[in-house]
Amino acid sequence: MKAAKALIVLAVAALLLASFNAHAQPVVVAVDLGHGESSKYLDYIMGNITFVTWKVIKGAINASVLKGVDILLLGQPTVAFSPDEIKAIRDWLNTGNKVLYVAGDSDYGPGGKTIAQINDLLAGIGTKLRLEHGAVYSDYPEMNAKAYYRLLTFVEPDSYPGLNTEMLKRDITLPVLMHGPGCVIWVDEKGNYRDPVKETFPGLIRLVWARKSYMGDNTPPTPYVYDLMSYGKGTGDHSFVMYAAEYWPEKNVLIVVAGESLYGDYEPAWASRYYGVDLDGPTFVANLLRWWVYVITEAPLQARITQLSSTVNEGISKVNSALASQSSEIQRLKGDLQSLQSRLDKLSSDVSSLSGSLSSLAGTVNTLMIISIVEAVLIVAALALILLRKPKAAP
Repeated sequence: MKAAKALIVLAVAALLLASFNAHAQPVVVAVDLGHGESSKYLDYIMGNITFVTWKVIKGAINASVLKGVDILLLGQPTVAFSPDEIKAIRDWLNTGNKVLYVAGDSDYGPGGKTIAQINDLLAGIGTKLRLEHGAVYSDYPEMNAKAYYRLLTFVEPDSYPGLNTEMLKRDITLPVLMHGPGCVIWVDEKGNYRDPVKETFPGLIRLVWARKSYMGDNTPPTPYVYDLMSYGKGTGDHSFVMYAAEYWPEKNVLIVVAGESLYGDYEPAWASRYYGVDLDGPTFVANLLRWWVYVITEAPLQARITQLSSTVNEGISKVNSALASQSSEIQRLKGDLQSLQSRLDKLSSDVSSLSGSLSSLAGTVNTLMIISIVEAVLIVAALALILLRKPKAAP
């Protein structure tokens, strides 16, 4: 048992060393400004979040541009990605240990075009996540910043083994702004759109929610999931998933899709106050980046430690089982020996009893022999007397 524990410690130390060597350099975050994205608040974000290395992309995305990049941010692009760019992003993801963030828009104005372009990108890289073709609104004063389209959203991430999603909520007590947002849905293998509020799939992680809201429809087509007859204004209070992630554990890849952007939006999520409403935007954005860094640098190590621990524990269990089996066999043999000893003791007792009987019989035989001898002597004596008393014959 001590040897097994020592093995675990040594293996963990080796994994820690390997992880440290693999990420000796800061994580590189590339921000795309080459597809019509705005840079609003980007300088604030890069200036305040200094635990990563920043890179700005202003042209086409290809393998050369993505070389050395760990996290790629696509913040509400308005220009479509070419097939070659989509392939480059897909190939980059498939190398593993990557995070892709894609932010969309509502279907208001040109937002519908952005939704279609982003959904093409998402389909091309192989994720199930999609953007709904609609807009999320709320008329409740506590759910908006003085207008129904200035939505206040809430960081309430699902738990996911090994990914430490609780990091996203750290120090957050206020809502996060999403200005004129859309929401996230997903598509199954048959191409059917699904509601992530009611239906999930392995790898889906819901991160940010809208509450007491409804679905709006500004431009064709109609919403894919949330039809207005069931989710439109006046149909009740509804919840929507505003940020969602899909995790590919075999590659340690995280794809995050949002209905509005951290940067470049009309009023990005970085906002700390809007129309008199205090917000936790900067904390949320920093937490997102910290979480993504954790996923890239520490989640693989945690997975390996968990796997190693499971393997060692399985080995220990097998050893214990074998020892238990041997102990059971020893107990059985001990029982057999005790039974044999009992039988030997009984046999010894029987022999002793027989010996006593034989001794008694021998005594009886000796007595009978003495009596017989005495009787013979007496008979001889009697015969002698008779012969002595017999009168002699006359001469």
